[in-house]
Amino acid sequence: MNILVISPHPDDESIGCGGTICKHIAEGDQVEVIFLTSGEKGGHGRTEEETIALRENESKEAIRILQVSSMELWKQPDGDCKAGKSNVSRLLKKIREYHPSLIYVTHDREDHNDHKAAAKIVKKAVSQLSKKKMPRVLMYEVWTPLQEMDLIVDISAHIETKRMAIRAHQSQCDVLQFDEAILGLNRYRGEMHSWPGGDYAEVFKEMKV
Repeated sequence: MNILVISPHPDDESIGCGGTICKHIAEGDQVEVIFLTSGEKGGHGRTEEETIALRENESKEAIRILQVSSMELWKQPDGDCKAGKSNVSRLLKKIREYHPSLIYVTHDREDHNDHKAAAKIVKKAVSQLSKKKMPRVLMYEVWTPLQEMDLIVDISAHIETKRMAIRAHQSQCDVLQFDEAILGLNRYRGEMHSWPGGDYAEVFKEMKV
């Protein structure tokens, strides 16, 4: 299958669905990642120009660790990403060219405006496709844990790769220990929701279009 991952910022892909990305690749699927923004507001004292260069390089390293085939940097404004006509049209064009069977995106109740916008962009784009050509859309958790879930993926075999991919985003992990935080949530998901399964899991909510 062709898999498309929409990441609002560099690091969301690894935090939210890094283990599932690894699982897809291990099963022979092709995965591409779109970074909507370059995360320039997350510089923690650096200029926006310095932050863009740093975070884009970190995203390339994370993608290398995950063994993703390719990535795109859309360079939308960090903190002000919009589900406007241009972004929707751009994603629709990508979907028609790449033919993904499955799209992953941050869920629509995330406590971050860019994450919500990402879900809106995907929903508006896929709603313009015929039912026959419409990919399945699964939404992942980053800032806000999902209250309802439709899919639970055992990522135990890929947890160390996920950890390394998150840590590749060093500028962010130096400030917030994302690897420890999300792996704690993945451990909870594994223990509470993955039966029978391994110790770690990622969970997803299906987008209704």
